[in-house]
Amino acid sequence: MATSNIATLIDAFADLRARQAALETEETALKAALADVPAGNYESDKHRLSIIDGERKTDDAELAKKVKTAVADYKLSLTPQYLCAHTVKTPTRTHRIGLPTGKDLAS
Repeated sequence: MATSNIATLIDAFADLRARQAALETEETALKAALADVPAGNYESDKHRLSIIDGERKTDDAELAKKVKTAVADYKLSLTPQYLCAHTVKTPTRTHRIGLPTGKDLAS
């Protein structure tokens, strides 16, 4: 492969990554602007936004270590109560974009 072709690909890839970083920054700013908007469905002339507040459950580090040990030696038994007590609940917010109600892609 010619060196000039590789240089062009490298430059194009670097430009793509720069645009992605700029878009991620812009997305973060938009999400921050929407932070005070209550969960619900909102529409503009062109788009529909659904804001969904939820909760993500993940195991804490202590539980993950115990589960790894339990799987390794098959001797440790974790009760549902223990699992529930050692689950970390993290609030989440999801933004979904779609077409406004009654709009069709063809129109």
